Amino acid sequence: MIIMKLNQNLFYKLPSSGYFPYSSALGSAISGVNPHSEGEALAIKGLVAWQNQKYDVALAIYAHAISLFNELPFFYVCRSLVNTVLGDDEGAFYDYQVAKRLDFNYHNYLEWRENEGEMLEGEELFELDTEIKRNPAQLQPYINRALLLVQHFKYGEAIVDYTTAISLEPNNVDLYIARGAVYLRMLRYDFALQDFNSAIALEKASATAHLYRGKLFVAIREYEPALTDFERALHIDSSNVAVYEERAQFYESQNNLEAALADYSTLTELIPDDFYIYTLRADVFERNYNLNEALADYNKAITINPYYSDLYQYRGALKERLGDTAGARLDFEKFEELEGE
Repeated sequence: MIIMKLNQNLFYKLPSSGYFPYSSALGSAISGVNPHSEGEALAIKGLVAWQNQKYDVALAIYAHAISLFNELPFFYVCRSLVNTVLGDDEGAFYDYQVAKRLDFNYHNYLEWRENEGEMLEGEELFELDTEIKRNPAQLQPYINRALLLVQHFKYGEAIVDYTTAISLEPNNVDLYIARGAVYLRMLRYDFALQDFNSAIALEKASATAHLYRGKLFVAIREYEPALTDFERALHIDSSNVAVYEERAQFYESQNNLEAALADYSTLTELIPDDFYIYTLRADVFERNYNLNEALADYNKAITINPYYSDLYQYRGALKERLGDTAGARLDFEKFEELEGE
């Protein structure tokens, strides 16, 4: 059973616990928690040290945790947050980069923490507040305000609005998916999974719900159910671009390059005018040592979008590998020209 596995999965359990620095959990309550793993115990110790402003102790705990669990993004983010407070921007940035590579949702989390509370009370928000006060049983204003709040990193308030919207229309699948997507950004994987499960229970034919749950499963390293969800999504909607792109990137991460190429090739048929897909496929061709095919894809991408400077840098580097030094030089010059505009 996947639920039983998740209780032992630290990629799922640690972020869901909320044991990050800045957690609002009371130290006394945290100290009374009975950890079920060494990872959870270290997360609690680090948070208690943080709450007691023993930052050097917290750093030592997180460093030890990283030495034991170097694939867990959780502890890198915790150490990054402590280093930020201590003014070690280089150390904070290094840990952020590692966490982002391991799970991009941690980038979203840190972005939220950095920008939370900076929203100005603008006219659009005032109008939505007024409309909701006037018609508290109307669904759309809550959705509109939630979307606005997410744009301004007020995720907690957005969750409240989506929850109210769900109470008004409890069978609306899109609302559960939207709220779950916000929970993903907050690294509340437990609540996100509940919402995606609810959406699928309401509508098994929701490709979007399966896509989002699959993305969550990838993040927590539950690869078999992730692939199952992607396949179900494509069975429901065989031309869903987002699913093919997500699955291709998953295959890349697993070094299954032939499968990734197959999905990217499908995407070139579904959206032949999207230069970015050719760039993604070219990168896989390079990794698979199909350099001429990669060059053809960069050529195609540049034909579609000749003003995107990075494409010339990518193609120039590839031409160097192919021994075309003159062509590489021209591409690098074009890159510099576009960068200077």
